[in-house]
Formats: sequence, structure tokens, C-alpha cells
Amino acid sequence: MVTVKVVCAKDLISSIEIEGHAGFDDSGKDLVCAGASSISIGALNALDQLFKNDCILEMKENRISIKVKESKEGLEQVLRCIVIQLETMVESYPEYIRIIRKEV
Repeated sequence: MVTVKVVCAKDLISSIEIEGHAGFDDSGKDLVCAGASSISIGALNALDQLFKNDCILEMKENRISIKVKESKEGLEQVLRCIVIQLETMVESYPEYIRIIRKEV
């Protein structure tokens, strides 16, 4: 299962972590993993270009991490867009991807 952890502080996203494998299909044919990976890697590329100094971005085997150093309006919109895209996947594939939210 792909697990997405979204941590918020005062209605602002402070971190997003995406990890795991969906197990929807065999490697190379797994549409859920491909979709989550596309959203995640595209987001990392956008954040790296638009907000390089405002986030700590990490990509490792089966794990992507986004940690906000300084929240800005445009940055928050991009983060919310990532979450909305992943929520859309959860609607179609709830047994293969889940989102956990935490308020701090």
C-alpha cells in the first residue's frame, strides 16, 4: 500500500511523506504506483524549481519527503494541489493508497 502522511500546523501543510508500493499489479504494470510516482516526482521537480530554498526535498527508494522550512502562499497552493491529486487516487483505489493526516 502507498501511504501518504500529511502533517499540518494551523491549517498549513508542514510536511508530506509518500512511501510504499501499492501492490495493485506486477512491477511495471502497477497503475496506482505509477500514478502516485508521477504526482510525487512532478511535485518534487516543481517545488525544486519554484521553492528551492523554502523546502527540504528528499527522494529515496520507495519514499518521497517534502518538509516546509518557510511557508508561502504559492508554496501552500502547490502542496494542497499534491494532496488533492492523491486524494483523487484514494477515491478510485482506497485499498492501495491511503492518506493519514496529523495536526500539530
